Amino acid sequence: MKIRDRTAPKASNYAMEVLLIDDQAVTVQVYAAIVRRTFAGARVDIAMDLTEGLQIAAHRKIDLVLLDLQLQNSGGVQTLNKFRRAAPAIPVLVVAAAEDRDTIHACLKAGAVGYVPKTSALATLRGALEKVAAGTLYIPPEAGAPPLKPAVNGN
Repeated sequence: MKIRDRTAPKASNYAMEVLLIDDQAVTVQVYAAIVRRTFAGARVDIAMDLTEGLQIAAHRKIDLVLLDLQLQNSGGVQTLNKFRRAAPAIPVLVVAAAEDRDTIHACLKAGAVGYVPKTSALATLRGALEKVAAGTLYIPPEAGAPPLKPAVNGN
């Protein structure tokens, strides 16, 4: 899913509008700085919980969401599912503490455009943002190879 081109006439003066949903204030400030370095002229909106994030998404033309899975009012992959149900057209890059393959694959299966473990976010977030902006999924090394499925004929 490629992030929409905002070069056409628009209501916003920003090249890109990114919503960060995370309840850790320092984390949000660091991610906001990375977003602004990655996308010159980007507007960054901040929500401390899912309810606030959904309200912002409903009233702004958000190009990309960076979503933590563990928030005060929601936890785990359900956080992503709730956001996707409310705003299915907005691409979501999950930036979360979980590093296990099951969580990463569940988020990708639920429609995330990528997954960045928080432990590697300082080193990889910019590259992940660039990949998803170009329309490519960002799958971290922690995800490993997707599980192999047996061939239909059993070979």
